[in-house]
Amino acid sequence: MADEFRIEGCHGTIAEQKDEAFYDDRSDASDDEEKGKIKFPTRLYGREKELDRLGRLYAGLLAEEGDDRDDDEVLNSQVVFLSGYSGVGKSTLIKEFVKQLRGSKNQPNKTNHNKIIYGAGKYSEQNSASSPFFAIIEVLETLANELSEGKDSSDKVTEQREKVRESIRQSELIGPGKEGDLILRATFPVLTPLLDSCVAVVEKGANEDLAVVHPTMSAIKECTLQLLCAICRALDNPLIIFLDDLQWADEASIDMLNVLLTSSELKNLMFICAYRSNEVDVEHSFCKLMDNVAKGDESVEKMELFSLSPTSITSFIADSVKKEEDTEMKELSSAVYQTTMGNIFFTKQALEELVRKNILFYDMMCFEWRWVVTKVELANNMSADVVESVLGKIRDLPEEIQELLSLMAYIPNALDVSTLKALMCRDGVSYEERQVLDLLQQSSDEGMLLLVSPNWIFAHDRIRQASLKFASEKSGSEETLLHISSVLLAEGSDREWCQYVAVDILNSLPVEKTDCNELVKLNLKVSHLARNSGALGKENALVHKGLERLKAAGMAWTNDYYELTRQLYDALLVSEYSSGAYDAARVAIDEVVQNAKTPDEKLIAYTHCVTCLMSETSEYGRGAEEGLEILSKYGFDISQSPTKTVMAKEEMKYKLALRNRSISCLTTLPIQDDSLLALCQQINICAMYSGKLDVMKLLTWKIIQYVLKKGSISSNLAPILGFCALMYVKLDDVKRSNEFATTAQALNPRIRDDKSNYVQSVMVVCYAMCLLQPFRSLTDPFLQSYKDCKLTGEVEMALNGLNGYAQCFFGAGCELGPIFESKLLVVEDYCRNLGRQSSLILFSMFRQFALNLRKPSDSPSKLVGEAFNEEQVLSELEGSAHFQTLRDSSSLRVQLAFVFWNEADMIDLLKILETYPLQDQFVARLHNRLAFTGLAAFAMCHRKDCASYKALGEKCMSRFKFLSKNGSVNARPVYLFLKSMKSPSRDAFSKAIEACAEGKFVNLEAMVNERYAAFLREENDEAASNDCITEAYFLYQDWGAHAKALQLSKDHSFLKKLRRKTTRSFAHTVGSNNNTATASVMSAGSDDPASKKKMTFSFNSTSKQRKLISVKSEKKK
Repeated sequence: MADEFRIEGCHGTIAEQKDEAFYDDRSDASDDEEKGKIKFPTRLYGREKELDRLGRLYAGLLAEEGDDRDDDEVLNSQVVFLSGYSGVGKSTLIKEFVKQLRGSKNQPNKTNHNKIIYGAGKYSEQNSASSPFFAIIEVLETLANELSEGKDSSDKVTEQREKVRESIRQSELIGPGKEGDLILRATFPVLTPLLDSCVAVVEKGANEDLAVVHPTMSAIKECTLQLLCAICRALDNPLIIFLDDLQWADEASIDMLNVLLTSSELKNLMFICAYRSNEVDVEHSFCKLMDNVAKGDESVEKMELFSLSPTSITSFIADSVKKEEDTEMKELSSAVYQTTMGNIFFTKQALEELVRKNILFYDMMCFEWRWVVTKVELANNMSADVVESVLGKIRDLPEEIQELLSLMAYIPNALDVSTLKALMCRDGVSYEERQVLDLLQQSSDEGMLLLVSPNWIFAHDRIRQASLKFASEKSGSEETLLHISSVLLAEGSDREWCQYVAVDILNSLPVEKTDCNELVKLNLKVSHLARNSGALGKENALVHKGLERLKAAGMAWTNDYYELTRQLYDALLVSEYSSGAYDAARVAIDEVVQNAKTPDEKLIAYTHCVTCLMSETSEYGRGAEEGLEILSKYGFDISQSPTKTVMAKEEMKYKLALRNRSISCLTTLPIQDDSLLALCQQINICAMYSGKLDVMKLLTWKIIQYVLKKGSISSNLAPILGFCALMYVKLDDVKRSNEFATTAQALNPRIRDDKSNYVQSVMVVCYAMCLLQPFRSLTDPFLQSYKDCKLTGEVEMALNGLNGYAQCFFGAGCELGPIFESKLLVVEDYCRNLGRQSSLILFSMFRQFALNLRKPSDSPSKLVGEAFNEEQVLSELEGSAHFQTLRDSSSLRVQLAFVFWNEADMIDLLKILETYPLQDQFVARLHNRLAFTGLAAFAMCHRKDCASYKALGEKCMSRFKFLSKNGSVNARPVYLFLKSMKSPSRDAFSKAIEACAEGKFVNLEAMVNERYAAFLREENDEAASNDCITEAYFLYQDWGAHAKALQLSKDHSFLKKLRRKTTRSFAHTVGSNNNTATASVMSAGSDDPASKKKMTFSFNSTSKQRKLISVKSEKKK
């Protein structure tokens, strides 16, 4: 904003874009009083307490005076909800607050004096005409301009800008050229200056040839969050973001804010959200947002701004008319206060109204403001409605200014001079830009408009409302609206907001005033823009508007409008489904099925018919049945209950089609869109989750025959093959599972552009490959698939991906620590925002499990602590939710009980776990449950009262034996560990240790060493036992299980005297290629070199090395 328009003080709504704060400084003329105009003071009245409160909240975000702050250290965030009536001074308060922070010589953070970055945005009452994220875009535009160039070029500011750019460059998601960078550019073009500034000169223009992106709302939210995180991380002072009039916020903005205001990632930020308290009730979307954000969060503050007191109003009026606060003055202020009730904006309008009516006048003889009427007459000459007061002022303005205000009133956006010139040129009247600029300046002098360089806006919402009322009273308003829409459409080729406003204006006109065909096409076009911005609600409304126009004109499904009608209904059913309005989606589906002319034109409707059943009620069985009925119309005759004979015949046809080739031959076929395969994909999923595995087999065979005959595939084939691989996992057919999974994996690079199918395929392939591939090698793919699914809006798949990541992480024995826990915290935020309570419980449980292993506690085998309380959670659940949560918590607890060797808990947990089936479609989850169920069972079966658990242990062991024979690298160490627990011997334990070391299962290696130590101790081989305990002690540390290592050091005092000479083993690094790593341990109990006996232990030992313990012990005997 231009410096000449930055003014101090004044009450009412303030933000850099659209606030009446600047209304106070509408004229710099020194002879205002002589002209009979009143000029209001710029200082703030009666807001000292509120300013102090905001100042203390901001100071709380800063490091304590004198504290050193590392580059990686981030500060907290603060959310302030500021409520109050229109014109009470909410935005003025924030403007003054920021001004004081920036202008103070002693800023709260005395360790640095860099500029405080501030961005503000304001929502419009005309939200149907506003583009999605209206005020958020204004904030991002301010930040982009400030951080990419800005007017301040001092060394400090330049350094800060470079830190922000570097922070963005380092982002894995939104860095230059990354997918997030493209999403941000597509959704928020105002960010282009900032994002361009992050790109090296030689790289600029590299993105121009990339395909146009169509981001989901999930992708937009995640990218925006990461952008603000990157900015806030780099700033020395907390960023301040102010959003005003949130009672008018669009659905997309509310959705975005639900993420931004609750994220634990977003630090070093003060978020101020202002709204009109009298326009928000408990059912309002913003009220629900506040409730969600405020739940148990100490960083959320609520402030209510009331009207000014009579004393403050008296002081303000006295300063305005330059009089002492005497009896006469109080009579005027009392009359004004009774009318305005202390609302500062209304107070100014009332005073100006008195001036216009010459009730309050400047006496040229006495050089002072005077009034000569009674208090009653004063009150009678002030409008009781502030809009009426402003309307009276507009009626007294010149006609050209009235025309200018009327045109601007229909448009919620700020307008530049060139656009205003185009709007003003009509009915044979033309204007030069200079003339328009003169009119704008006159309007500013009258307090109606403000310059937010280079654009012009209304000084207050009430002025816009009065202007709109004035415009509607004029004749020819429909012609005016047609003129505005034509100008905006001509201007809107590179400005999307013009198209939103134009279509909203045209939709408001009678049918006979518009071209039906062009308006319907425009609604469809802008609905696509809304969908690509994640604004599903606006997309839905626009599609409905288009259909209403067609129906009103009697053109729906007619020959001339057939294709347009079908496109609208296809868009509608997709929109209704995406919004979760399944009944409305079915109405649209029926409309398409009944009226579409060809089977191919009905495919989108048929596909959504199946997906509605899946998504709304999880009726997978019914979805499969209805899907097969639909497929029969396309030549796919598949029985609902195929016999063995049918299966044999169809398998033979399938093999003949392959002609002795592997299914990998499918990877060489060209890729083309095929809506029929999209339908098959959904039916395949329904068949799998309903347990119709024979149907799934048949359908997959038919699909493969279909694509081989057609000679091409679609991107849907990869996830189809992936789910088929999961089916074979369920059937324990390791060979076929691997064949289908590897084929799907080979197809994945070719379908990357189809994000939805790509991420789904990657996910199911990861799950299928858990059967044979090392868990450690799958952690990164699972984590990446979680991130990809978040971007595509595949919430269920995203959560499944993170579940797979955590299960593989635990199963592989990857290093526990704060980094892993911080990832879980982020996912917990994600679940909380989406209302996914069951997933929130699961990931909180995982985090508590990791904390129990890392941090000492009184009951380490119980899941209770800062992240999770098992007893409390289970008491609030019932039915299947209780059943599944108890399974998951017991699976984790039995591992803790085994690690910390709590026999009582092991017995209690085995009683629970033996009631669950020994099957699960999630291989890693089943692996972890059965591994420690079996280990605990064999550990306890030697007790007389627990002998029955031996059978349970053998059942678990049989699965790992089967998988080991089929080449599972994850199963072999567990199988050998189970064997050593079932039949303990030196040889059995040595083989188990060797397998764990070779597979890099540091967690299992630590446990086997500890159990081996216990076995050796029973054989009175104390030295060998101590060697194993020492190795277990350091392996537990490598795993990150410091609480367990501490327990060992307490139980074995000699461990306290040992220290490690080398730092870490390969087990700390996921995917490490180190073949060997040793830990040298030295006695710290004596200074005598002879007493510092060196013992070296290999963490990747061979069987020969492992047998040394046995050989040495035999010689000793």
